[in-house]
Amino acid sequence: MTRTGRFLPLLLIALVGTLGAAALGASVARADLKFDRIGVQLREPNGTHSRQAGAHSDFEFSFSYPVDETTQHDGSDKPGPPEAAKDVDLELPPGMYGNPTPFLSCAPIKLFNPNTIVPSCPIASQIGTVDINLVGGPGQGEHTVALYNLSHGPDVPARFGFKYYYAVVTITPRVRPGDYGISAGSFDITQTLALQASRLHLWGVPADPSHDTERMPFQGVEIYPNQAPVSTESPRVPFFTNPGSCPDSPSSFTATGNSWENPDAFDVRLLSTDEEGTPFVWEGCENVPFKPQFVAKPGTHRAHSPTGLDVQLDVPANDGPKGYSSANVKRTVIEFPEGMTVSPSAVAGLGACSEAQVGLGNNNPPACPDNAKLGNVSIDTQLLPESLPGEVVLASQNANPFHSTYAIYLLAKGPGFYVKLPGELNLDPRSGQLRVIFDDLPQLPFENVHLDFRGGPTAPLVTPNKCGDYTVKTEVFPWARPTEPVVSTVPMPIDEACEGGGEFNPRLQAGVDNPVAGARSPLTIRVTRQDGEQNLSRIEVTLPKGEIANLKGLEVCPDDLAPSGNCPKGSQVGIATSAIGTGAFPLFVPQPGKEPTALYLAGAYKGAPYSLVTKVPAQAGPFDFGDIVVRTAIDLNPVTAQVIAKSDPLPQILEGVPIAYRDVRIEVKKPDFSVNPTSCEQRYVTTTITSVDGTEAHPSVPTKVGDCGALNFGPKLKFKLKGGTNRGDFQALTAILTTGKKEANMSRVQVALPHALFLAQEHIGTVCTRVQFAADNCPEASIYGKARAITPLLDKPLEGPVYLRSSSNPLPDLVADLQGQFDIELAGRIDSENGGIRNTFETVPDAPVTKFVLKMKGGRKSLIVNSRNLCLAPMRAKVRMVGQNGKRHKERPVIQTGCRKKSKKGHKK
Repeated sequence: MTRTGRFLPLLLIALVGTLGAAALGASVARADLKFDRIGVQLREPNGTHSRQAGAHSDFEFSFSYPVDETTQHDGSDKPGPPEAAKDVDLELPPGMYGNPTPFLSCAPIKLFNPNTIVPSCPIASQIGTVDINLVGGPGQGEHTVALYNLSHGPDVPARFGFKYYYAVVTITPRVRPGDYGISAGSFDITQTLALQASRLHLWGVPADPSHDTERMPFQGVEIYPNQAPVSTESPRVPFFTNPGSCPDSPSSFTATGNSWENPDAFDVRLLSTDEEGTPFVWEGCENVPFKPQFVAKPGTHRAHSPTGLDVQLDVPANDGPKGYSSANVKRTVIEFPEGMTVSPSAVAGLGACSEAQVGLGNNNPPACPDNAKLGNVSIDTQLLPESLPGEVVLASQNANPFHSTYAIYLLAKGPGFYVKLPGELNLDPRSGQLRVIFDDLPQLPFENVHLDFRGGPTAPLVTPNKCGDYTVKTEVFPWARPTEPVVSTVPMPIDEACEGGGEFNPRLQAGVDNPVAGARSPLTIRVTRQDGEQNLSRIEVTLPKGEIANLKGLEVCPDDLAPSGNCPKGSQVGIATSAIGTGAFPLFVPQPGKEPTALYLAGAYKGAPYSLVTKVPAQAGPFDFGDIVVRTAIDLNPVTAQVIAKSDPLPQILEGVPIAYRDVRIEVKKPDFSVNPTSCEQRYVTTTITSVDGTEAHPSVPTKVGDCGALNFGPKLKFKLKGGTNRGDFQALTAILTTGKKEANMSRVQVALPHALFLAQEHIGTVCTRVQFAADNCPEASIYGKARAITPLLDKPLEGPVYLRSSSNPLPDLVADLQGQFDIELAGRIDSENGGIRNTFETVPDAPVTKFVLKMKGGRKSLIVNSRNLCLAPMRAKVRMVGQNGKRHKERPVIQTGCRKKSKKGHKK
């Protein structure tokens, strides 16, 4: 039949189809529609089969349906398929794609062209042909029509179509979620044409002259063999490309079809060989070009500063009609220079995206929270005319494809699909050095991937602490040669704000809330550090003389609980706060609005009788690293009774994130716990702060309390001798000191015994050396008495032996070694006044003592000998005492002896 002879019958058929008339296919549904023959061919322009990776082959997909002898189609004298084809879909192997972007597109209205049966699409928009075999109706038989590149909306990446008279069939490619391979199919195929077989032929290079005889002239309805060649103005660039990888096993195509009669019954066929039985095993990957280029620019070149980051990966395309397309990127590893680390400051207020929210493996829109965003991404691919915009978001801790602490997602929106790429972040646990890994990337081409991480004070990264010529190392692996990465280094100089780098000049703030002498007041210690300085490692704080703690009746965290920080509430004495990170907005731990970090009093630790325990919650933003327990040993200077707090080494890195301490605060808030001095002299909080590099700094701040004059000062001192009263007898001496309420503490006390009592130098035998005393190894023979002190701040008295200890003075010192909850060393200088013994305690701790008892031995260990008969006349001691508030008090107490008082009767005689 001639073209004109077919025209009217087919026109009627097409019109009926476009108006949605009933199918002209099988009159009765007899069975599910199954493919009879199906196949894929890849050929070079010369007709030979093609398996070269990255080559631009001509692609053919053909299928047919079996003929059912019992099925009669309207208008046909021959049997046809048992059911009418509805959908035909083909999944291409990953890495195989068509690129419609360089080619002219045809508006769908021009393809349909309702005014004529002839499509009015430009010749340059043709990208292939379609052979169709129709059964039934006047149009039955085989026909070849042009396949055009159609313009399309934002819902699909491309659309192709062909027309036979007034019947239009479209083919819609789409990007599969998961492997990001390309699938293409015709859906809801018109029932106007009873389709028995079809062959789709896509041109590898549409402008190649070998296709000139296959082009559709404007005046034609279909293409006939041996028609006159038709040239094209289309650019001579490739349209179709083979996969760019060479796995050992064959690739597979998956064809799926169903029918209008049974739309839920699918026939699925896996095709791993062509129609001639040749497997789809790609070869020649060594010939596939691959020349990636990487650029990384920090947002700032200032040392130790929060920084954004601009990263670009370019893969130049090979768009020539000959040769092979550039290999696709399989894996990218970015290794940042040591010293460039993740910033804790970025965590405050940061969210994270769960696997369910991101929806890996599906094409649903990601539902990540806005606060999980770290930056922006754009992807330029030659397959699409416009960039794919998107964002970089933080993945949930451990709940990500890598089960890792840190991960990110690159999320980009394409026409009808989403790109969702997980990336693993590896942080070196010792240095914090950052490596970013994207693996198994889609086998789709891109020319540029641009990542722009946000900058500003809460930027996710920190530049190195010192200026220098740093580099970023990259390894980019192609799918064509997965074991042969292209390695490059990109300079990243840090050359601004170099002055002051590496200095260590921490600042100290300290004081009490209520600076009144002898009052109970909260105490605050604060250490700060500036950006760019060496990090804090250890903090040792010595409080002013007299700033002490009331431990009487206080609950102490048990030894078995202190290491874990799970201390009872009753042992809490304050709170701790720290700020870490860089920039103007460091991260406060705990974060504002959270429960303050408790500071507990615990028992002995590292040789000190007490310790402070801080259980710091390592929780910020979306991250939870459990708790960090930091302990601080608490001791007293045995001479001055000053509190000395020595912290453990502060953690320097946590889960690969360096902890840059900016602000460390200790607030002792427990009521009646911290006690002020009773001296109004200016004193100092002193420190020894050690940096991570071992540098020491000694910042100090003055402190001063007031209203010392309101404190009384009138302690009482009594003496008692026990021993013979005759000349040459030796005495055991007991001295008892008592104080009243609301009195200033003792600062200095001097006692001069009367001339009647001499120093028994012949009894000064064994003397403890200073070295022995420091080692707590004094010989027993150096003990000449004992002492006992009762203070309202401790549960039990302090007591211990009294030694003679070697001295820089002519005579040894008298030293009371008081032991208990703390150890105190009370040293007195022995000399003579007017021939009598004098003992002076020049340094008495600014601590309240309600009663102090000193008992010196008598007999052969006595240090006191009578110079006359003690009963001849009463003896008085000369006592001079000075309070911490500067008030003085003198006494001449009578020394009690063993002399009996004379009775009145005896006196009269």
